[in-house]
Formats: sequence, structure tokens, C-alpha cells
Amino acid sequence: MTDRELLELLVEKITSMEEKLRRVEESQIRMEDELVAKVKALFDAREVQLDVNDRILDSLSRIEGKLDRLSLKVASHDSLLKKVK
Repeated sequence: MTDRELLELLVEKITSMEEKLRRVEESQIRMEDELVAKVKALFDAREVQLDVNDRILDSLSRIEGKLDRLSLKVASHDSLLKKVK
């Protein structure tokens, strides 16, 4: 193999490697962009879930308060019924 052929082969290999590196870099950039979008979506979903949880806890608190008041009323009515009998 002559020096010229060797140089041409090396240039061809380097060109091929540069092209492969370019594709890898493009792929990496695309994956990073997709990852950022997915992390943002997860964060948004978490925020929505936290809001839902807060609303559920507020509703539960109101229901517990109503249940406590009803329990007191029932106890009062039971007491009145026992006096009537």
C-alpha cells in the first residue's frame, strides 16, 4: 500500500468517524431534550396531584366536622329518647 493510499484510507476513516460522532451528538441532544420534557411533565403531574390531595384533605376535614356534629346530635337525641321512655 502506498503512502497516498494509506493517507486516503485514513482520511476516509476519519471522515466516517466524524460522521458517526455527529450522529451520536445529535442523538444525545435529542435524548436530552426528550428527557427534559418528560421531567417537566412528571413535575407538572406531581403538582396537579398535590393540588388534588389538598382538595381531598379539605373535603375530608369538612366531612369529619359534619360527622362529629351529627354524632353529637344523635347522642343528644338518644338521651332525649331515654328520658321519654
